[in-house]
Amino acid sequence: MDNDQKFRERHEWTRAFNSIGFVLGTVLALTSSGCFALAVGAAGGAGGAVYVLGKLTEEVNHEVPVVHEAAVHAMKDLGLKLSEDRADQLSAHLESEFSDGTNVWIDMKAIADNRTKLVIRVGVTGDEARARKIDDAIKRRLPRAA
Repeated sequence: MDNDQKFRERHEWTRAFNSIGFVLGTVLALTSSGCFALAVGAAGGAGGAVYVLGKLTEEVNHEVPVVHEAAVHAMKDLGLKLSEDRADQLSAHLESEFSDGTNVWIDMKAIADNRTKLVIRVGVTGDEARARKIDDAIKRRLPRAA
């Protein structure tokens, strides 16, 4: 085996290891940053709530005022008294607190005609189970599509 052939083999191995390292690094970065869950949620199609970094996020096919009204009624249904309720035609913000002192924040923002981004956070670090219960209560209060 001459020196040129040894160099080419060594160069091929180096390229292979660099490629594997890049793929593994990318996978590690995506899975540890929460972006992987977001990408999987987005790839799974619309219509599902995605829980990332302590926030439950969902897009619903209603205008902000309709989603806001549904959220206010849902909070009452769950026995959660509102400590803050601000709304306009393009955005809304609700705050409440569970009996154990855990805070609840709900934000709504118009993202298109008849489409609202709904973000629910329970507690400083997030509580997915409670956030999903609130989300379900809001969706039960939304009008059915005609």
